Amino acid sequence: MKKSERETVRLMFGGRCAYCGCELGGRWHVDHIEPLLRGFSGRGGLDAIANMYPACSECNLFKTTYSVEEFRRELSKQVYRARRYSRNFRMSEKYGLVKVTGADVVFYFEKSEVKS
Repeated sequence: MKKSERETVRLMFGGRCAYCGCELGGRWHVDHIEPLLRGFSGRGGLDAIANMYPACSECNLFKTTYSVEEFRRELSKQVYRARRYSRNFRMSEKYGLVKVTGADVVFYFEKSEVKS
């Protein structure tokens, strides 16, 4: 990918991660919206800019080869997993340090008006 194309992807959402909305610093990833392993062939293929979003490393590494909807489902399971497997989470919740909202996962790109 050319440097200019990478910059185009970075600026799609004003220099923010398409998923969580954090500001992208020096280390960020170009995420394939439809993962490479899925054989996506629409809109110019897998490596077309139309199939790319800017992502912070945390979001992109968690998303791995999930589709956007699979990523959303996996994120939705995190409270259950934390509650079940993490004593630290349960204690934090017990003492009011963590509050579970039950909110739906809504990605930044779904709320953002910025898209180049």
